[in-house]
Amino acid sequence: MNDAAVHITRWGGSGPRVVLIHGGVQGGSVGGDRLFAVQERLTERGFQLIVPDRPGHGRSPSPGRPDDAATDGEWAADLLEGGAHLVGHSFGGCVALAAASRRPEAVHSLTLIEPAMQKVAMRDPRVRRFGLRAMRAIFLSWSATARARRFSALVGIPAEIRAGSSPEEAERMGKAMLRLVLPSKATLQRQLGELRERKIPLLVVTGGWSPAFEAIGDTVAGLGGGQHVVVRSEHHFPHLVSGEFNDVLAGFIAAQSRVSVA
Repeated sequence: MNDAAVHITRWGGSGPRVVLIHGGVQGGSVGGDRLFAVQERLTERGFQLIVPDRPGHGRSPSPGRPDDAATDGEWAADLLEGGAHLVGHSFGGCVALAAASRRPEAVHSLTLIEPAMQKVAMRDPRVRRFGLRAMRAIFLSWSATARARRFSALVGIPAEIRAGSSPEEAERMGKAMLRLVLPSKATLQRQLGELRERKIPLLVVTGGWSPAFEAIGDTVAGLGGGQHVVVRSEHHFPHLVSGEFNDVLAGFIAAQSRVSVA
């Protein structure tokens, strides 16, 4: 594992292994255990969950480099060990896809929650409008703090997650946004095409709150040969709204493993 200091939360001691990769940019105090808090309940269904804090997030120290899906994908791939189901949210979806591309033989299934893959869907006017607003928030904000807060509002970060963000934390995150490295359109298309070719089961989940993310969900599912499911949410975190996402994920995994996990 390249980032040896990555902090990992583990829930459950047996059953199908599920690795959950959170999103966000470096500088925040919130880690994977909080960003996937509702998923801890999956241990009651017989799953064991591996939840890292990405480098520079939560309890993992800064790696001295920007957020980069390809680089994060290296240590994320190591967490798959002998095989696991893989889940990624937002930018963490890009990390999870990179990990799956590195070790496809170890991926039992891949679930992407509102993935930050707008580059593959820019033909859709809804995505172009979202992209323009994102560029304004990132490049036309008068300070790093304002940048973080404007972008958080744009992508629908729920208030309960934003509430603990101090001005210092918001400034760190605002600066990190300018350095974040998103995968290119060509890279995403290649990686999603590999999923389709290898017949790795793919599920894309969106919350229905954003026309842009719905268009992205449709496109990503199509390119990867997967299915797109809506779990109704008023924000970017449909997996935290209720137990519905857990039901969808458990059913999806059960369909792949052909065993009952309910």
